[in-house]
Amino acid sequence: MGCVFRRVGAVYEKETGFGVGQWFVLVTLERRDGVSQGEMSRMFGVDPARVSRVGRALEKEGLVRRERDPGDGRVMRLYLTEAGRKAIEQRAAVDEAVEARVRRVMSEEEVEELGRMLGLLADAMEE
Repeated sequence: MGCVFRRVGAVYEKETGFGVGQWFVLVTLERRDGVSQGEMSRMFGVDPARVSRVGRALEKEGLVRRERDPGDGRVMRLYLTEAGRKAIEQRAAVDEAVEARVRRVMSEEEVEELGRMLGLLADAMEE
């Protein structure tokens, strides 16, 4: 399973120039702009320092803005910039290309079953 995730991640990185961790942060911010680095760390089950490093790298590239929470200065929040939003919009073409590869080797029913099974795995990892 890890091999498959690495290969899919390599396709995204090759096509977009962003690593999987960077994409997870960008996509999360697309859905929940202003999420804290701590919240993101808990969502992904990774070390807070890792989220901080990814956030700083994305900030350096101009894709996110990092700001201290006005109510709690210990909390760092991440926000998408306009450049970050454009990068996400460009992701649609990459998603379509990856999905086309999958659909060349799997039927519609198999794709649906895979989605269901991945959902079960994701839920199990939450426990």
